[in-house]
Amino acid sequence: MCESEYVAYRTYMYVSKYVVKGKLKSALEKALNDELRHYRFWSEISKGCGGLKTSMKVLALFLLSILFGVTVLVKVLERAEGDASDLYERLSKESPELSEVLKAMAEDENRHESEFASSIDEVRVKYLSSITLGVSDAIIELTGVYTGALGMLESTKTAGTIGLLAGISASVSMAAASYAQAKHEVWKKPYLAAVYTGSSYLAVVSLLALPYFLTQSLLTAFAIMVANAVLVIAYISVYGAILLGKSFLKEFFSNVALLLGISTALYALGRALGIAILE
Repeated sequence: MCESEYVAYRTYMYVSKYVVKGKLKSALEKALNDELRHYRFWSEISKGCGGLKTSMKVLALFLLSILFGVTVLVKVLERAEGDASDLYERLSKESPELSEVLKAMAEDENRHESEFASSIDEVRVKYLSSITLGVSDAIIELTGVYTGALGMLESTKTAGTIGLLAGISASVSMAAASYAQAKHEVWKKPYLAAVYTGSSYLAVVSLLALPYFLTQSLLTAFAIMVANAVLVIAYISVYGAILLGKSFLKEFFSNVALLLGISTALYALGRALGIAILE
């Protein structure tokens, strides 16, 4: 318990520094003070804890907050808080002499959960559906373009340019569609929905197009493009798994299977059209 409390304390301390204001900052500051108290209690019993392994855990959680946002980090820590609360309650029954202290700790952990739940208000989580829409559509569209190019074109730059132009045009179209849809959703601001959908679409388009300007081999560029698409799918699947309680593996593999299925079908179509046109 000493190590887990220390990890929680250091993580809350780092994250609270770049959460500027609001309920979440207040909740993080209260939580870090509680976790520091818990850590000191267990440290006295266990004669200290820490080390490289603990520091690596703190670093991993901090990087998680940078890559996925504070909300995802808080959700991960919430689960740990719930586990800690259950453990403290069980230990309080097994160790009557520490019962009062352990019950107080369990109450702290339960309070953290409820305070975090009521204070989370991260913009990118609010517009996660808009981001997912942009990312998913970009992956499907660009994969289709580049798979077809694999069967018809010989120049990587030509294929890359075609995909980039198609993606930029589609990103504007998707942003406009997202804006129109958000006008009918009370809690969304249409312009923000448009920005998140369009920018996420454009980011994926740029990532998938990049290999075609770095190599002269269509097959190599296509392989890197597919690898990039799989990484983006994994990134989005993490959000679904943590925020929505979905199975990461199920989300990830179903989306990858869809990607590969579309790629195979469109390659066959592009190849057939390429042969027909050349003949």
